Amino acid sequence: MIAVVPAMEALTWQTALYAVFSLTVVRMLPVALALAGTRLGRPAVLFLSWFGPRGLASVVFGLLALEDLAGPVARPAVTAIAFTVLLSVLAHGLSADPLAKRYGPRLAAPQGTPASPAEIPERRLIRRTPADNRLSGR
Repeated sequence: MIAVVPAMEALTWQTALYAVFSLTVVRMLPVALALAGTRLGRPAVLFLSWFGPRGLASVVFGLLALEDLAGPVARPAVTAIAFTVLLSVLAHGLSADPLAKRYGPRLAAPQGTPASPAEIPERRLIRRTPADNRLSGR
């Protein structure tokens, strides 16, 4: 919040446009590309792209810029970062409940059919081979 007031004072339409672009295309496109070929379907990819990875790297970069650069040099970057983070908190906070309510029922089992753990496919990032299972005692 310390950076929000100065950021709002230095905010330009270009910075606001960049923040919107950053929250949509710049953040969503890499997630969507990473999920290509997973056969999750468009709703899942869009949901994960919107709510997916939101790092603290921008905040850390902003703090480094404030610490290492002179005030006037760091101001455009800090303004863009602070406004983007503020916009992200507002947009994702306001959209979380309605979008989760809309997407959540897609994950539920159809009425009258209990979901059993055996029906849920297991997905692993690291594939175990039979030799690995023997070593781990499985």
